[in-house]
Amino acid sequence: MKKLIIYDLDGTLVDTREDIANAANQMLRDLGLATHPQNVIERFVGYGVHHFIAHCMQTQDPKRIEQGIKVYRRHYHEHMLDHTRLYPGAKDILEYFKDRFQAVITNKPDPFSVEILKALGVAGYFFHIVAGDSGYPKKPDPASVQDLMRMKKVGPADTLFVGDSLIDLETARNAGVASAIITHGFVSADELKSANPERLFSNFREMLDEARKNQW
Repeated sequence: MKKLIIYDLDGTLVDTREDIANAANQMLRDLGLATHPQNVIERFVGYGVHHFIAHCMQTQDPKRIEQGIKVYRRHYHEHMLDHTRLYPGAKDILEYFKDRFQAVITNKPDPFSVEILKALGVAGYFFHIVAGDSGYPKKPDPASVQDLMRMKKVGPADTLFVGDSLIDLETARNAGVASAIITHGFVSADELKSANPERLFSNFREMLDEARKNQW
C-alpha cells in the first residue's frame, strides 16, 4: 500500500482551464496584444507563471513579462473560481487515501493554489501544499518530492505521484517514484501514451477501481 500520495493541481485535481484562459486573454487585451484560443493557452500551462506569461505574450522581454504577470495575477485572483471545479471522482480518490499522507506539488504560485483548494473544500486532505513560489525548484525537478518523502520518512517505493502531464511524469521518474497519469487534463491522451507511463487512466473512477483492486 502506498503511504504518500502526491498530486499535481491544474489539470489533475482541479479543472482550471477556462478561468486561466479568461484571465490570460484579459491580460492580453489590457496590454493591447492579440488573444489566443483556450486550447492554445492550455499548452502554455505547467512550467510556472513566468513561462506561461512569456508564451501568452510571445515575448522574452523581462520587463514586459513582469508587467504581464502583475496584470494576469490581478485578473486571475478576481475570477479564479468562476468556472473552476474538482474533476469528477477527485473527492473520491482523496477520500480513499485519507488515511495516508497526501500532498500537492504544483508549479502554480500562491495564493492561488491554497485558496482554490480551500474554496473547493479539499485543502484539509493535504499535510502540505507546495506551490510554484514555495522556494523549491519547479517540477520536473524532484527536490520537492524528495523533501516530502524525508518529511514523512517514506521511501520511493511507498510513494505515488498523480498528474496529468509530461512534466508530472518526468517529475515522478526523476524522483524514482511510481506515477499515475490522468488524461482528463491539459495534455492529450495520445501525447501521454507516447511517453509510456506505467499507469494511464482516463479519469479518477478508473484509477480508483485499479487502486481498490490492487490495494494501493
